[in-house]
Amino acid sequence: MNTPTVGLTGAAEILHVHPKTVEDLIRAGTIPAGKVGRSWVMMTRDVLAYAEKLIVAQTAERLVAARRRTTKAPPPSLSRAG
Repeated sequence: MNTPTVGLTGAAEILHVHPKTVEDLIRAGTIPAGKVGRSWVMMTRDVLAYAEKLIVAQTAERLVAARRRTTKAPPPSLSRAG
């Protein structure tokens, strides 16, 4: 994508979501956007930055979860001595 701006449909294509989802993100203030007439306009870099932020955060969460799974102490052994 070489254009500096995108509309709802363009942003939805970048994020692989429905345009309504992009509109919800705009209304929540998650992705900066402005209205020109009846159309939402976003900077392509802002949409990509949002995607990058999600990717980095979700990757970090998976790494933390994977470390927790691999570093759990083995269960205590049950001995019959007594």
